[in-house]
Amino acid sequence: MAKRPELSPVAKEVLEVLKSAGKSMTLAEIKEVMPNANSAHLTALKNRGLVGAEQVEKEVVTVAKRKVNEYAVLEDVE
Repeated sequence: MAKRPELSPVAKEVLEVLKSAGKSMTLAEIKEVMPNANSAHLTALKNRGLVGAEQVEKEVVTVAKRKVNEYAVLEDVE
């Protein structure tokens, strides 16, 4: 069997965050504590059987860009 590379320091830190939280967390919640965490760290932990993953539905507020009109007074209007 091939030996897997060692976990990155960030992946180890993500594991510690999950352990200390004592509850399941989404990537967004983890990023609040560790801004440098990403999905690859969680995938590495899951592939090694250190964490489990379950799809859940959550309500989230999103920011979307859209085109709007911006108005200004023309200089030659009284």
